[in-house]
Amino acid sequence: MEFETKITETFLSKKKNDYGIIVTTIFLISSLALSQLYWNPGLGLSQYLLASPVRVHDNSEYWRLFTSAMIHADLAHFLSNSLFLGLMGYFVTSYFGWLTFPLVGILMGGVINFIIVASSIGDVGILGASGIVYWLWGFWLTMYFFIERKVSVPRRIMKIVAVSLMVLVPTTYEPQTSYFAHFLGLVLGVAIGIVHFAFNKNYFRSYERHEVILPELDEDWPSDEDDNPPLYYQ
Repeated sequence: MEFETKITETFLSKKKNDYGIIVTTIFLISSLALSQLYWNPGLGLSQYLLASPVRVHDNSEYWRLFTSAMIHADLAHFLSNSLFLGLMGYFVTSYFGWLTFPLVGILMGGVINFIIVASSIGDVGILGASGIVYWLWGFWLTMYFFIERKVSVPRRIMKIVAVSLMVLVPTTYEPQTSYFAHFLGLVLGVAIGIVHFAFNKNYFRSYERHEVILPELDEDWPSDEDDNPPLYYQ
């Protein structure tokens, strides 16, 4: 007799690290502190934080690729990014560790800025963490698709599409927003997610717990009672 099984737990069923909130908070505070330095030119450091084609390529100031991913134009810009940056940073760190975020996240922010600066026409300044935000979403949704096998494939796809439409697709057009950075972040997040899962597939699968589904017995199936003779009381 063959028995069916279903997956009841996966790697994503329980968070693996308790320091997610601490690491994410430190990252947000660092981003706000660097932004404050950028907002106050009198301190003498704001001129070293922004990335642009001239500053990066012509002057070989490559650190700007990373500092510009941490600074924001104003407080409203910081707050608009900090919501999902904090939320997704917490989840990614809690499940996949600090190497994934903020370390790889900041690295990807630099890669995104490098591509944008290299493809920019004219000397334009690039700043903001939205590329990292989209990278976090791309990475998380990709890992969810491959790991969360207790949910059927159609339902996983439906959830990913629904979240993407509600959260990742902009509802208004802002001329100063780099939607190319959003696209690059999402693509890099998906790519890193695929590679990360491919190299650690057995590790993630080891967290799966399976439950055996017993088949329902047919009414005509013989029971132990059928082997016993009828009883007569006296």
